[in-house]
Amino acid sequence: MKKRFFSLAAALAVLLLSLNSCGGSGSQYAAKADSANGAYYAADEYADYDASWDAGMMAEPEEAPAAAPGSAPAQSSSSKSSENDLASRKIIKNARIEFETTTYDRFLESLNEVIASWGGYVESSETYGGGVYSSRYSSRSASVTARIPADRYDGFISSVCGLGAVTYRTENQQDVTMSYVDIESHVRALETEYEALIEILSKAESLEDVILLQQRISEINYEKDSYQSQLRKYDDLISYCTVRLTVNEVWRESTPDEKTLTFGERIVVGLRENFADIGEGAADFAVWFVTGLPYLLIWAAVIVLIVLIIRAVVKRHRRKRDQKLLEAYLNSQPHETEEKKTDTVS
Repeated sequence: MKKRFFSLAAALAVLLLSLNSCGGSGSQYAAKADSANGAYYAADEYADYDASWDAGMMAEPEEAPAAAPGSAPAQSSSSKSSENDLASRKIIKNARIEFETTTYDRFLESLNEVIASWGGYVESSETYGGGVYSSRYSSRSASVTARIPADRYDGFISSVCGLGAVTYRTENQQDVTMSYVDIESHVRALETEYEALIEILSKAESLEDVILLQQRISEINYEKDSYQSQLRKYDDLISYCTVRLTVNEVWRESTPDEKTLTFGERIVVGLRENFADIGEGAADFAVWFVTGLPYLLIWAAVIVLIVLIIRAVVKRHRRKRDQKLLEAYLNSQPHETEEKKTDTVS
């Protein structure tokens, strides 16, 4: 009985030492696994990670043996391995495309049809504008987030770019192979540790040992579920690409790139744009004038009333001033006569 107890205690001590070492490295795995959350909730944050550079740093190519004279050149094994390696990489693809269109409603219908035809779905959609106070310069816009199967991503991008005028386009591929493999390794290590603890638990006789083992088993289950959740999020982002689409309603689409136009075509396009701007400006002024005519009439009446009041006040003031001057003149006349008479008598 004592011999069995000592063997159990020794196995438990060895297990605790391995748990401590595993716990020290577990933080590194946890840091890598947390990146899955960041990729899931911010798939549009494009990373600048270069997987080929990391692969080159991790494994230096070996020198190929010299081929025998007259023999056909052997196919490089590194090219085969690179193709196989590329096929097994875990790549998250993201894209952002902005359109402008003069047929806003029809464009959105066509966009939804293209998304559905390539096996995708709309994850979220937002629309702006179109209210009572909307004008020519505050037209409608929409933001659509689509999820497209990874094997149909290229075809979808080609189809959707043909719907209208593309004003902005960017694509990104984020390689998460290293993080994915690290998480899988950690899950396998946790499963191995779990099986070992279950076996030791079945042989434990002390209540203290049982409590300690059950506590560690619970921690393993929690960590394993967390890492498996990260893997599921990665799988979702890898299998379905995220494409963010922005549609802006305009009154006329942008002109083609001037580099592709001849001198005469550039003159024609410039004149057409200037005449269009003049026409739009005149139309906008006419609309503003007609719609603002009631306000203009009210302000005109107020201004006329103010002018009449000012003129009446000025006229009244002048009348009073003229009357005072006349009275002063008349009062001064008798005085002058009496003084003249006095001078004559004397």
